[in-house]
Amino acid sequence: MTRIAIFSILAISVTLISCGNDSPQLDSDLTLEQQVNILIEQDEYEDALDLLADEDETDPVIAELLEKTHLNYGLHSMNTFDADEMRTRMNNALMQFAEVLRINPQNAVAREQIDQIMGVYATMPDRGPDDEALEALRDVGYEY
Repeated sequence: MTRIAIFSILAISVTLISCGNDSPQLDSDLTLEQQVNILIEQDEYEDALDLLADEDETDPVIAELLEKTHLNYGLHSMNTFDADEMRTRMNNALMQFAEVLRINPQNAVAREQIDQIMGVYATMPDRGPDDEALEALRDVGYEY
């Protein structure tokens, strides 16, 4: 085997190993805000929420990052079409928007999206959100 062939096999192996990693690697020199923003850009909302999990939610910067992450997670859930998992995605979106409103009751985007999802459910009498999503909505002042 030639050196080029060996090098190619090694390069492919390293690429496959690094692709197998489920969590994105972030530069530890970045601020928490920068790391969260990168994860949001990559649609890695659970990883962003994990980064924020142990932070002080009363800190305005942390609260804003949580609000932004939950809002983007909800929008992503709504706008990623998968007919087989539509109900699951809409329930997740409602849960995320309810969390946004828990953090910031004035968030108009979350309110608009909840109204939109619930409007669609209203046209389907045999379907609706899970009880957990309805409870989360009740906790932030919605009655459906």
